[in-house]
Amino acid sequence: MKKDSSSENNLWQFIGEYLPDYYHRDDVLRSDILCRYLNNEDVDESDLQWIYQEFGSDKTKVQEALERLDMELAHEALLNWLESHEPDSWK
Repeated sequence: MKKDSSSENNLWQFIGEYLPDYYHRDDVLRSDILCRYLNNEDVDESDLQWIYQEFGSDKTKVQEALERLDMELAHEALLNWLESHEPDSWK
């Protein structure tokens, strides 16, 4: 899954804005590592070892894990956005 399409970029901008501690989160880092692995980009040896230990060499499992992780990140960001835009009448 490449994260370079326009809709993907918009989603990641949204996640970056509304996900607390975006730049310090292990789950965001894991998403980046899995994405780079699937896109055949550079991945540190220790990260490759983690991927092979966690998923073996099955890229389908890696893809599924990445999609779940990204969905969880987007969900959390959406909940934070909703909370920040909640009208007083909803409270």
